[in-house]
Amino acid sequence: MPKRKKPRSLVVAALQTGLYPEDEARAIKEALDFVKLAAERSARLIVFPEHWLIDRVLKPDDETYGKFSDLARKLNVYINLGGVYEKSDRTYFLSPTISPDGEVISKQKKVHLFRRENSLAVGGDSFDNFEVDGINTGVLVCHDIVFPESSRTLVLNGAELLLNPSLITTRGIKPWETYVTARALENRVPIVAPNPFLKGRVLGNSLILDMRYEKNQGIMQVVNLAKVSSGKKAHIAKITFDDYQRELRKERLEERKPWAYKL
Repeated sequence: MPKRKKPRSLVVAALQTGLYPEDEARAIKEALDFVKLAAERSARLIVFPEHWLIDRVLKPDDETYGKFSDLARKLNVYINLGGVYEKSDRTYFLSPTISPDGEVISKQKKVHLFRRENSLAVGGDSFDNFEVDGINTGVLVCHDIVFPESSRTLVLNGAELLLNPSLITTRGIKPWETYVTARALENRVPIVAPNPFLKGRVLGNSLILDMRYEKNQGIMQVVNLAKVSSGKKAHIAKITFDDYQRELRKERLEERKPWAYKL
């Protein structure tokens, strides 16, 4: 019988930052402060929500990237910048991830743009995995979570952890929670889903979902490691990755019948 590997763990932070439509400098300062706070609380992967810079369009060499790259190096952390616009040859809405070396290791483009985003950016055309401390990771930017093919593509390519940086208004919170929970359950994979805060319009209610298997009944349960709450916060939790979880995920995926899913 093969020897089981020692479980790996990752301390993650879901940042529930404020939204400041008229004060970009405040948004950036608060974001940097949140990263420092999360790192002080032992977070290794720090994830921002979507649109925390509102409609600001960055360039690939924008000084904003430099500030977070410098901080990632200084604090020895991974930083996912949620969802931001970036223009090179074209404007995309994407989710950059910065490594502890200060390098941008992934720029997942949002594939399913939402409403007015379609007039401001071009949608992406693929979902691409990358690694965080050896943990295969994928990003679904907000509306991407609605489409089950998005998460399934990443998981079939080995994803053990999904990030869902979002901006969900008050009326959309319940449907969003349902989507994120379903994607976690059907793929047997934890999801870090930060949502920002704007009084009266955006609640926050960020999620850090993990899996718990009830052996006696053979039932998989999704648990939220973040205490659901409103306001500006940094939710911190430890997620553990072990062989047993991988086996349960493999078992679920092997039950698929691709030949029956004809369009």
